[in-house]
Amino acid sequence: MADISFGIFVLLFMVAVSLFSVRAAWLHWVDSDRAPDAATHRYSTNPSVIRGHERGIVALAGWLVSMTIGIVAATVAAGGAGPAAEAVSVFFILGSSPLLMLHATIAWFNWPKFLVPPHRRNETGSAIEWWHHRRDLRAATREAGQRDTRGQHSTDPPTQG
Repeated sequence: MADISFGIFVLLFMVAVSLFSVRAAWLHWVDSDRAPDAATHRYSTNPSVIRGHERGIVALAGWLVSMTIGIVAATVAAGGAGPAAEAVSVFFILGSSPLLMLHATIAWFNWPKFLVPPHRRNETGSAIEWWHHRRDLRAATREAGQRDTRGQHSTDPPTQG
């Protein structure tokens, strides 16, 4: 009996998380003020990562819904529903993997654009931002390396002193 109640709890939890993610994806898509702010969850301090997850919320919600359907079908199949329920379970669980990869692609590269909320389509991806930041740091380090110990640029005439 404890296994059944735990299974029901897990299924209800998955359904609740899926419904929350679909609502969040919808609110982000329509650029609502009521959209949940990913920064409040404090899973990252990098604003680029937070914006990336908010851009990819549609694919993430699709992944959660697909996994929930697959888990529900697997639970039904374990109860003896037959091979059709097993096939549905396998289809949705394996089919959710590309959605998770789409979420990562949207967060990192902001592509494909049709899955990005319209107001975020002009942003660059997190990986592109990281690359530009890295390039700027290397340029600043190279410029600092060209200065001598007195803080003068190597092309400046030396001071007498």
